[in-house]
Amino acid sequence: MTHTAIPTLDTLISEWEAQQEAYIRHRSQRFEVVLDALGYRENPPRTVLDLGGGLGSFSRLILERFPDATVITLDADPALLEVARHNLAPFGTRSIIHEVNLRDPRWSDVLGGVRPDVAVSSTALHWLPNADLVALYGALAGIIVPGGIVLNADHFAGAPAASEFTRLAEADDAAAQRAAFSTGTPNWDEWWSRLGQREEFGALITERDRRFATIHDDPAPTAAFHVEALRIAGFREAGTLWQYLNDYVAYGVRG
Repeated sequence: MTHTAIPTLDTLISEWEAQQEAYIRHRSQRFEVVLDALGYRENPPRTVLDLGGGLGSFSRLILERFPDATVITLDADPALLEVARHNLAPFGTRSIIHEVNLRDPRWSDVLGGVRPDVAVSSTALHWLPNADLVALYGALAGIIVPGGIVLNADHFAGAPAASEFTRLAEADDAAAQRAAFSTGTPNWDEWWSRLGQREEFGALITERDRRFATIHDDPAPTAAFHVEALRIAGFREAGTLWQYLNDYVAYGVRG
């Protein structure tokens, strides 16, 4: 793949969406399931947390679908959040962006006492070590209003590494990526290289790399782990809303 001109932010956002679709087959369907679920609830969402919201992909979809909603986008990545400010600018004060580390026990201080009725996440919380994930669910149980809902869309471990399920999931991932990257969609490293062509992102990417250099990988938790962690945190109902191989949407309803 050869690119010569410095890409615009709109081009980079479009390339990000294509790249993410390559890594997460049926990503758009996964989003649609969550958006439909929010629409089917008795009350439409009013204040939504987008946890690990990156450049605002999920935030934008929620703001477009629910015109009375405010979305608070939280992330620790200064580079992606700078793109998010451009991506979500058309929504004015309905979009609020905070740079915050979800591993910090005081992360919710940025909300200033605001209590959301919905929290969502997409392909983000797998970055958290398992203990921090459990702590995050516990914090959400104390923040979300009674009857509110948490919806986490992500890759979850589905079975032992040597199982047929895992083999099929990995084969499906590889097939989706081959199809996308062979037609010019930038992969993860290529996309970040293209963002770095924009001079104003140089220092932000350097800081991003510094922050994420110390993250360690725990064994990926299963969907059952997420569901049980939500229940232990105090959500009166928890389960799996959607699944395609090792991609899931887990949910918890606050008591």
